[in-house]
Amino acid sequence: MRTSVAEAWRIGLLADSHGDLGRTEQAAAALLAAGAERLIHLGDFCDTVQESSWVRVMQALRRYRMMTVKGNNDFLVETILKQRPPGPDPAEVQLRAFLKSLPMTLVADGLCFAHSLPYDSVRSFYEPVDDGTTAKAIPVFQSTAHRILFCGHAHTPVLFRWRAGRVSREAIPPDFPVPMRADERYIAVVGAVEDGECALYDGGEGTYRRIRLD
Repeated sequence: MRTSVAEAWRIGLLADSHGDLGRTEQAAAALLAAGAERLIHLGDFCDTVQESSWVRVMQALRRYRMMTVKGNNDFLVETILKQRPPGPDPAEVQLRAFLKSLPMTLVADGLCFAHSLPYDSVRSFYEPVDDGTTAKAIPVFQSTAHRILFCGHAHTPVLFRWRAGRVSREAIPPDFPVPMRADERYIAVVGAVEDGECALYDGGEGTYRRIRLD
């Protein structure tokens, strides 16, 4: 597996595992089988009400060498752990360090990876890009220069397309490569791993494919 976003042509995308270890591993395996050279988790691998899963899902992300951005649930778990005295369990020590290390965004070669909005603020991973309209996507296109934003948080897979100053909201059919033209800009909401969703971006072919795990 290639070690950086810049080197990878095919990027496997996961988001919103919410403590579901089985689905996380299933998605990782499906994306690698589809040719992913790098896996990126778009946040909320943790779920605040599933404490028993926190360490196990983190260990899966590390085992698959996933790059990961921080989601709102991950931030809340980090906050919960900060309010507790550290325990003797080395796995918990690793979890604390892992959560602390997570960035809010990753940016490379015109691509941005975030849990939701592409900004380095706490508000950015709480406010969804998709509210069923283009109202929130339009200012994102206006205030950023990213050619493609990949994000999670809103669990419905959807594609926003900026074409000549106009923004559309489009459903993404499963298992069909959607062309991403060089003269257009996009926001791709990947969908939730816990709902059986993940996606593959192929920078060489310029396509985005929604993958169903069922």
